[in-house]
Amino acid sequence: MLAFVSLVLLIVAILMVHWWHAKVDFARYLPRAQPHYPVIGNLQIALPFGKSAEELLGLLHSYFRQHDRMFAIHIGPKVAIGLSHPELVQQVLNHPYCQEKSNVYELLRLPNGLLSSKYKVWKLHRKTLNSTFNLRILNSFLPIFNDSTRKLIQLLDQYASTGKTFNILAPLTHCTLGMVCETSFGKKVLEREGKEQFFDDLEVLLTSLGKRVVNVLLHSEIIYRLTPMYRDETKSRAVCRQFTDKVIEEKRIEIESSFAGDSSLITTEGTLSDDEGEAYKRPQIFIDQLLKMPLMTKSAYNFTDLEISDQVFTMIIAGNETSATQMAHTCLLLAMNPAIQQKAYQEVQQFIETENSYIDADILRKLVYIEAVLKESMRLLPVGSLISRKNLQDIVLDGHIIPKNTPLLMKPYSLHRRPDIWGSDAEQFVPERFLGEDSKRRHPYAFIPFSGGPRGCIGLRYAMMTLKIMLALILKNFEISTQLKYRDLRIHYQLSLNLAGPHAVSLERRR
Repeated sequence: MLAFVSLVLLIVAILMVHWWHAKVDFARYLPRAQPHYPVIGNLQIALPFGKSAEELLGLLHSYFRQHDRMFAIHIGPKVAIGLSHPELVQQVLNHPYCQEKSNVYELLRLPNGLLSSKYKVWKLHRKTLNSTFNLRILNSFLPIFNDSTRKLIQLLDQYASTGKTFNILAPLTHCTLGMVCETSFGKKVLEREGKEQFFDDLEVLLTSLGKRVVNVLLHSEIIYRLTPMYRDETKSRAVCRQFTDKVIEEKRIEIESSFAGDSSLITTEGTLSDDEGEAYKRPQIFIDQLLKMPLMTKSAYNFTDLEISDQVFTMIIAGNETSATQMAHTCLLLAMNPAIQQKAYQEVQQFIETENSYIDADILRKLVYIEAVLKESMRLLPVGSLISRKNLQDIVLDGHIIPKNTPLLMKPYSLHRRPDIWGSDAEQFVPERFLGEDSKRRHPYAFIPFSGGPRGCIGLRYAMMTLKIMLALILKNFEISTQLKYRDLRIHYQLSLNLAGPHAVSLERRR
C-alpha cells in the first residue's frame, strides 16, 4: 500500500513538474527580470510583506530598465512579458488579439465600463460611446469646465491668503470631481440630497480599490472577502450605486417622456433635427446622451441602467482620480522650476485678459506651451503607470511565440525615461521636448500617458481640455512655490501613480 501511494505521489510530482515546465517553456529563450530565484522566479514583486508601495514600484521599474525590448517576469509557474520598446508597445496595443485587458482590471468590479470590460463588451459599447466624446460635445462642456475652475480659484485664494504650505491635491480633487459629476449627471446632481454621503463613500471606495490593486494577496476574492476592507468597499459601493441608480431612473423617465410620440427626433443614421443641433449650445450631459441615443438612432446600442451605471463610475474613476493627480504633479513640477513657470505664465498673459476670463476653444488652441508643460508632466509622472493586456490567441513578438492569455505589461513611467529616446536629460523637466521638430521625429508610442491603439483612453481630449483650463487660470491668478526637491520625491502606486507624501506647495496672489 505504501509503495502504491509513493508511486501515485511520484507520478503526480512528475506531472506537476511537466505542467510547470510547459507553462514557462515558451519564455526559456527570453531574458529574465533580475533578481530571479530558482522555483519562485520574481515572486518578490507579488509579495507585499516588508515592502512599501514605492519599493514595489521601484522594483518593477528596475525590471524595465534592465531590458531594451522584451523580457520575462516569472511568478512561480506563471509568466508575464514586459515590453520596454515603443515598437513592441505599438504592436501589442494595436494587435487585434491584444485588445483584452488583463485580469487585474476585474478588481474594479465594473464589468460594463470601458476601462475594465471584456473585449466583446468593450467592442459593443465603444462604437456608441465614441460619439459622446466628439469635439462638438466636448466644447459644450466648456462652461462647466470654466465655472468649476473659477470655484477652484476662489478656494485656492483662501490658501493663498494664509501664506502657508498645503497639499494642493485636495482642492484639485474637489474641482475635478465636480466637473466629472456635472458632465456625467448634470448640474442638479450637485444640489441633490445625499451628495455629501455619495462623495464620502466614493472616496472610501477609491481608497479601498487602490490598496487592493497593490496587494497581490488581496487579488484573491477568497482572501479579500475576509478583510474589513472588503466590507467597507461593499458598503460604500452600495451607497454610491443607490445614489446613481436613482439619478439614472429619473433621467430615463424624463427623456423617454420627452421623446414619446415625437417621431421627428428618430433617425436612421443619427442626424440631428434643427432643435437637437441647437441643443449643442447647452452642455450635452453624458448620461443624457446614453439614454437619448437609442431613441434618436435606430442603430444605436440601448444601454441598460446597470451598464450606464458602470460607464458613469468608470468616468468618475478615470476622470477624477487621474486628472486631479496629474494636475497636482504639474503644479509641483512648475513650483520646482520657476523659469518654466514664468514662461508658461507669459503665454497665459498673452491670451487671457483677466483673472476671470472665459477660456473658449479658440484660446485653448493657442495655449501651446501650456500643453507642452502638461505633456512633460505626463512624461515624468504619468498617472497611468502600468498598462496590462493579455492576448486572446497566440502571437509572435520579436520572433518569439507568446501563448494566448499571457499577461503583457507596458510601463509608461519607464518608457518615458529611456535616454535613447528622450536624451541624457530624460530625468529633467523640459517642456520644450514637445515643441518643434524633435517631437515629430519621436516614435509615436514613445509617449503613451493615455495608452494607445483602438483601446486607448476615450477621454483624452476631455482630460486635456480640463487640465489646460485649470492650469491656465491657476497660473493667471497665482505664483506657485515649494520647498520640495524633485530628487526627494517618493513615488508609489495605487489606482494611479502618486506621491508617498503631500503635493506641498504655497501660493502667492499675482498683482
